[in-house]
Amino acid sequence: MTKAGTILSVRLDPALAAALERHCAQTGATRSRVVQQSMAQYLVAQSGPTLGDLAEALLPPPAKRRARAARPPRQQRFRDYVRDKRHR
Repeated sequence: MTKAGTILSVRLDPALAAALERHCAQTGATRSRVVQQSMAQYLVAQSGPTLGDLAEALLPPPAKRRARAARPPRQQRFRDYVRDKRHR
């Protein structure tokens, strides 16, 4: 999704607004992000899988995992550190 988007104003009843605020406070998500994800899920559920691209654009991508082989084991790094300190 691009930075520039369409602004949409929505009136919420007080109970729904309070539930949204509690959810955002607990999860750290923004109200905008929660509403975007909810709209994407609703549209996909109502229209079928044809709006899957919309959902993928709005929902955050899964986190990438770092490769473990990139660094030596902790014990090896500590040995290298101590060896380096001794030679200075």
